Amino acid sequence: IDVYIEILQANAGTRCAGLTAASVALADAGIPMRDIVPAIAAGKADGNVLLDLNKEEDNYGQADVPIAIMPSTDEIVLLQMDGNMTRAEFDHAIELAVNACHEVHDLQVDALKRRYSGKQEASE
Repeated sequence: IDVYIEILQANAGTRCAGLTAASVALADAGIPMRDIVPAIAAGKADGNVLLDLNKEEDNYGQADVPIAIMPSTDEIVLLQMDGNMTRAEFDHAIELAVNACHEVHDLQVDALKRRYSGKQEASE
């Protein structure tokens, strides 16, 4: 299965957003998968460990760590680090990112449930 994603406008986080959206799209299409994969980037900018870096933090920060997991097992399916962090900062970044991935996963599952239950948000 090939998935193509066209990025019309970017402010960082395109790989993580693409993985997250592609996973929901595959699930929506009924493609069997081991799990729905959420992704998020952690990083370091101005000496602080952050989640979901913006373009400036990504381009000028000290580190960028995109991560994707399979939430049912916490298996890491994407992990890359550009830049430098201490071991303690890296461990903290991974902990924040895994917790955030679980929150994103809840949103992914909720979106699929709403699609097939016929319930839409009032703003739609």
